[in-house]
Amino acid sequence: MLLHYGKSDVGMRRKINQDSFKALPVWDGDALLLIVCDGMGGHKAGEIASQTAVEKFCAVVSSRPCKADDPVLRADNIKNTLIAAVKEANETVYRLSISSEEYHGMGTTLVAAIVSRGMLYAVNIGDSRLYIVTRHEAKQITRDHSFVQFLIQTGQITPEEARTNPRKNVITRAVGVASKTEVDFFNINLRKWGSGYILLCTDGLTNYLDDAMLFELIFNSREKVRPTPEQELSRKADSLVSFANRSGGSDNITVLLAKF
Repeated sequence: MLLHYGKSDVGMRRKINQDSFKALPVWDGDALLLIVCDGMGGHKAGEIASQTAVEKFCAVVSSRPCKADDPVLRADNIKNTLIAAVKEANETVYRLSISSEEYHGMGTTLVAAIVSRGMLYAVNIGDSRLYIVTRHEAKQITRDHSFVQFLIQTGQITPEEARTNPRKNVITRAVGVASKTEVDFFNINLRKWGSGYILLCTDGLTNYLDDAMLFELIFNSREKVRPTPEQELSRKADSLVSFANRSGGSDNITVLLAKF
């Protein structure tokens, strides 16, 4: 099973941490499930939304083991499982949001991955992200569902301008804000990447860095005493959170790292 480490921090300006994450082996240890959610909503509604989505998503995936060995059938099976898990998480959060005035309008982003047999299968909704980081590059795999990403795609602003756009936190898709939602799916052969790290994170981190800075933070360790693999992973995650807080810490920060 892949080594993994997650950390969530409230940041420097928020009173409540509305992020949630989980990493757990599933399917009798044949796969590792990773998920990060960034909740939104007044008072503690965002916190409830993200926690609910994580728990429901993990329950659905855990209950639907993939037994196919053929690569194509396996990919289709896992894709269907992940999309079903998103659908049930969305329905659960949405039903909760309309059951109480306190929860009205709540929702959450979601980025999740299954890592199994050298393959990465991922889904996302919103602007929480999944990266693959190797000795050669830091590559964003998911696509943000946000207003500024729309502006970038239509050529109205540059990626650099997007980082300071006043509407950079406006997302165009979320879990739980409507009875149905759309989800993106990604299928990655990790063997082609050699070795490196899978990073799932919220925008509390990515608001402050680009791919080059992410690469530097992951691979800038110059420790005199070589850490254990577990220590190495936790220190990398800690350094990402510390960087976001030093840069302003305007939002909750969650990072979930797995080494492949």
